[in-house]
Amino acid sequence: MLCIRTIKRGSMSFIDKRKITFEERVEIYKALGNKTRLEIFEQILLNVDKSIHENRMMCITDIAALFTYSMPTISAHVDILRSAGLIKSYKEGKKIYIDVDIEKCKKIYEAFNTLILSYEEKKLKQI
Repeated sequence: MLCIRTIKRGSMSFIDKRKITFEERVEIYKALGNKTRLEIFEQILLNVDKSIHENRMMCITDIAALFTYSMPTISAHVDILRSAGLIKSYKEGKKIYIDVDIEKCKKIYEAFNTLILSYEEKKLKQI
């Protein structure tokens, strides 16, 4: 769900749909705050070129093969990453393919970058 907030600019206002809500960020940070999920997420990002799927998505069994965890454990972690909106999954026959939700990841990056820039700006004003 996108954050819709009204921002005043002069006498006009517009809705900023590019931002994500605080609650969404919390879910994402919680999902990536687990070592195993962070490892899984990084492997999905790093191994997309090794996918044999035409859309360059990794099969969940390929992801599981990179770890010593059981398939149910991998599936549970993937479900949490999916619930947080970091990844998408597609079923083709008996196979489940995983792909990064790159647009959501860009929004996370922008939100975090905005916080850092705001912090730096405030620190510079103190000097």
